Amino acid sequence: MSATNPRYADICALLDSLVNWPRDQDILTAPHAMFWRTGNNNQDYVDLADFLKITTDSWGPSGNLVTPGNANQSNLFLAISGTKPFDGQNGPPQMPDTGNDPGARHATPDEQTMVKTWINNGAPA
Repeated sequence: MSATNPRYADICALLDSLVNWPRDQDILTAPHAMFWRTGNNNQDYVDLADFLKITTDSWGPSGNLVTPGNANQSNLFLAISGTKPFDGQNGPPQMPDTGNDPGARHATPDEQTMVKTWINNGAPA
């Protein structure tokens, strides 16, 4: 993973490591939806264009998962960093929800910075 010039593959690899869900298991049984994965047994990453179209309206606070150029309006960054509304106060907890996702962990400050940098750089492929 590149912290200084992160790419989409770096973000997907980070999401894999945070959730730590075996890719050979059915996504429907996973405690955390692997929205960045697709295909047979979720072995492939979602195309970046499709990833950038994802909204969180159906499973979290409404809005865009990623707003390229603006991490502070991107629910991906807010959720990973535990920033309101993903602070557990009046909304969901920091993601992934380590209380409900076996094997999950929170992003380190450096990993959070990498996500923020990727989004603020326009979410490059």
